[in-house]
Amino acid sequence: MGNGTTELATEAEIPAIMAIERTPGFETVVGRWTREQHAAEMARESSRYFVLREDGEVAAFAILQNLGNSDLRVHLKRIAASAPGTGSGSRLLDGILDWLFTKTDTNRLDLDLFVENDRARRAYEKAGFQLEGRLRDYHRSVDGRLRDALIMSVLRRDWEARR
Repeated sequence: MGNGTTELATEAEIPAIMAIERTPGFETVVGRWTREQHAAEMARESSRYFVLREDGEVAAFAILQNLGNSDLRVHLKRIAASAPGTGSGSRLLDGILDWLFTKTDTNRLDLDLFVENDRARRAYEKAGFQLEGRLRDYHRSVDGRLRDALIMSVLRRDWEARR
């Protein structure tokens, strides 16, 4: 796999994004939205969708929310790659961080993940995110049960120190 290119997504990428969300094995770690939910989120002024293209195909996607927030805080709602373990998700995350901290005045990017999602936690730590705490009964799973999540963030100064 090549390095790929990070770019803003359009509605044309929604089917590819939905396919990645529905990758077998992602049921317990990646949220799923309908086409209508994605289109509505994509239309929000405060949201941005990004994709990483490799060999012309969408290899990973991410959703940022709360851009333009008065607290300079953006939320990474979702990120997933079609082939976990190949580095495409990490490359997309690096591209997003570069975009966010060079093209906007954002000070903080935060995210939450299920406590059991060790692979994602390691990838976020590698990208410079720091663990801030545990959120009890924070998300409802596909199976209906409430699950704890971890909250992590990276600040502009953290990102600048790593560059």
